[in-house]
Amino acid sequence: MPTITKRGETYRIRAYCGYDAKGKQVTRSTTWKPAPGMTPKQIEKELQRQAVLFEEKCSGQGWGGSIKFETFCKQWFEEYAAPSLRPRSIARLHQLEVRTYAALGHVRLDKLTPRQIQTFINDLGKPGISQRESRSRSKVDLPALLAERDMLQKDFAPLAGLSRSTVSSACRGEYISLQSAKKFAKALGRDYNTLFETTAAKVSLSPKTIRNYHGFVSSVLSYAVRMGMIQHNPAQNVTLPHAERKEKECYSLEEAQTFLESLESAPTKYRAFFVLAIYGGFRRGELLGLEWPDLDFETCVVSIRRTSQYLKEKGVFTDTTKTVQSQRSLKLPAVVFDVLRQHRAAQAQERLLLGDQWHDSQRLFVNAFGEPMHPNTPYHWLKGFCQETGQRFLGVHQFRHLNASLLINSGADVRTVSASLGHSQVTTTLNIYAHTFAEAQAKAGEAVAAALDLGNRRKAKGSA
Repeated sequence: MPTITKRGETYRIRAYCGYDAKGKQVTRSTTWKPAPGMTPKQIEKELQRQAVLFEEKCSGQGWGGSIKFETFCKQWFEEYAAPSLRPRSIARLHQLEVRTYAALGHVRLDKLTPRQIQTFINDLGKPGISQRESRSRSKVDLPALLAERDMLQKDFAPLAGLSRSTVSSACRGEYISLQSAKKFAKALGRDYNTLFETTAAKVSLSPKTIRNYHGFVSSVLSYAVRMGMIQHNPAQNVTLPHAERKEKECYSLEEAQTFLESLESAPTKYRAFFVLAIYGGFRRGELLGLEWPDLDFETCVVSIRRTSQYLKEKGVFTDTTKTVQSQRSLKLPAVVFDVLRQHRAAQAQERLLLGDQWHDSQRLFVNAFGEPMHPNTPYHWLKGFCQETGQRFLGVHQFRHLNASLLINSGADVRTVSASLGHSQVTTTLNIYAHTFAEAQAKAGEAVAAALDLGNRRKAKGSA
């Protein structure tokens, strides 16, 4: 409510208009002078009316939101995102800045309308909006060129100003960005065109990606509302593209059994990794974050306490779990711990062979030098292994879906499945595996009908 102060024959009306970008409360004031001949009662009534009108005017003009959207976004990253979000989440949001600022960055917070945001969302769905940087793929034997210089990929990466995963991808003949390919060629002292071929790419953004852009804008504006800088969030009124929910593709039970059998010939660390993935349904980061003290070999219990992640700026680093509920302990079959014992023995042998070159670590899954394994390593190994053995390759995360499917079809209730997977809410489990639960329920109904065998009982009575 505005404050009113009498100053001689006039009255000063002061209203509060939220906060500015630095958190300072914004106030605005005006003066009102009674018309000659007004009675004290008329003056009081009109004064209150003028105060209400002025307050509404202040709210409508949104003086606290005079800052431009891009400027406030950068403050949002510092004030809200940095202390509240995980590093990988922040990195993904930073990837959305360029297009968002180009469309909305110049607009003041208090002038940003649902129509402007809707236009931005619609433009993101147009064909060709995602004009990715041209991609490059090697047309020569890059590992051989590195070998000629007696250089390992891990040593070449910092020399070229590239991440180890990018160098590894290039050496496997996979696509990398044009910029990265040119850095690779320059570090080798070779002409780019003699080493790489270029492919241009123009694609549309997926509905999921467009929703991510909207989520970014809406989060920033919601924070502005909480800070009292604007009255409402205009992003709430925007219509988003329909996101088609695809059924999770995963191995059948027979394929899973075949895969487990084929792992008998695999290196022990990869065998241990994928046996844990199948039996535990753990996320990739959770598996790579496991340390030997997290395993209880007497009770066969695995405890998830952390994750291992990667960012180009930080390299491989240890992070918290995705949610509080993701910190959990699961009892697994003894056969899983038999494989883990073999892996522990093999890792101890590797440590002895390398001696001082081994980097001491408690991690279960490490590279050839004992350092925490890069998150992309299991993916690339699995891809090659599936090609060699003639099996379907569906990625690493599909083993989590396989585990969930096996749990559901075994008759486990949704709360048990949710707790096992480490979901923050039961609704998350239901949304992801709705079709699988529906199929399991249908099979249960058939089982009840078969047990009662009502149709055959009626036929038997009729014949009697």
